[in-house]
Amino acid sequence: MKILVAGSNGFIGSFLCKSLMKDGISVRGFDSQCNQGQPGSFECFTGDIRHRDIVSKAVKSIDVVVHLIAMHHDFGISESEYFDVNEKGTQNLLTCCSEAGIKKFIFFSSVAVYGTQTKPTNENTTPNPDTPYGSSKLAAEKVVMQWFKADPTRQIVIIRPTVVFGPKNYANVYNLINQVCNRKFFFVSDGSNIKSVAYVENLVEATIFLLQRMKPGIEIYNYSDEPQMTTKQIVETIAHYAKVPLPKIRIPFSIALAFGSIFDILAKLTGYNFPVTGNRIRKFCTATHHKADKIRSSDFRPSVSLDEGFGRTINWYLEQRAEN
Repeated sequence: MKILVAGSNGFIGSFLCKSLMKDGISVRGFDSQCNQGQPGSFECFTGDIRHRDIVSKAVKSIDVVVHLIAMHHDFGISESEYFDVNEKGTQNLLTCCSEAGIKKFIFFSSVAVYGTQTKPTNENTTPNPDTPYGSSKLAAEKVVMQWFKADPTRQIVIIRPTVVFGPKNYANVYNLINQVCNRKFFFVSDGSNIKSVAYVENLVEATIFLLQRMKPGIEIYNYSDEPQMTTKQIVETIAHYAKVPLPKIRIPFSIALAFGSIFDILAKLTGYNFPVTGNRIRKFCTATHHKADKIRSSDFRPSVSLDEGFGRTINWYLEQRAEN
């Protein structure tokens, strides 16, 4: 079996490639840049997912495609760019898969397709995206579903991960760790809102678990780790592993939001990506509770506890800081 990992140079993709190759699976990468640090005889195609010629070459002689490429940053991206890469790029990749006779496809979507929900989501929750990113990922899911309808013998898995964290990732959880460790973090409200997260090695294990069980049809799976943690519990875990005092300053939500809104205005005027904005404060204080009972009911058990995942990530962070 030979697998194409589209997005092989990304955070999740690089972990996935290494894990697959460790299991003796032949892997080919595709990304805008190639990771030269992959072990063994790693083959990688460099290009844009929207360009048909290079994608056609990348899928040649491939048995399974895992599609991770996405436009996903929350600053400086237009709505059209989200749809151009996430929807149209997926369509281009699937067209090339059809021409190559590929029938197995794993698509990484996002819990962003659910939008803001007042209750925990599961795979039966009706998607209601409220961001351009979430809308573009849902549009891409629909493209995948149309591809399945054209040939019901195809084998498709759609994975909707929540916020993914781990070593070598510099996104939301990294920023939170950095703020707590540098004693710049303050609580907004009481921190009682659930923030579902996923440790990267567990998500990769889940992906391989589902890959090995693919069959004709289309299946959708949320992915988050248990136990679900509140913002306060996550901050307490970070402070524990980093051996720093637990932040004690608490600011009412209305005051913090008013303060952050100033940076929303400045960001629009200057084009600068401020670490604290009203939008990010609002997101941080909103419950994002996404359940992944479906994959667990299939007997999947992650090998790394959520607590240990935070420990590994913070140890990496501290090592990086010591080196710099």
